[in-house]
Amino acid sequence: VAQSLDARVIDEVVLAAEEALNNAIIPAGDVDGMIRVSSWVSGGEAAIEVQDGGCGVAFRGSDPRFGPDARRPRGRGLFLIHSMMHDVTVKPGRGGTTVRMVRHIA
Repeated sequence: VAQSLDARVIDEVVLAAEEALNNAIIPAGDVDGMIRVSSWVSGGEAAIEVQDGGCGVAFRGSDPRFGPDARRPRGRGLFLIHSMMHDVTVKPGRGGTTVRMVRHIA
């Protein structure tokens, strides 16, 4: 039986994916020329993974009290991703950075 998702949940998952993709393209500079995006829905979760050739960025937590500086034109992507998804992991490595985002939908 197909499950209908709330439009707000869909919007938030898509926005989180867009932010991760922006981070792969803009700040990371797409070092090796390849960006991989994978997504799946399984077991009551929607997951998205974005892999790039960049070195990664530091993130100091997802506490909304310590949000990004609204006066700056950049720097809100990971904050937004953490705000909209339930589980977020950022793994920098020699071959690039992988951002995995999971939203519980059940």
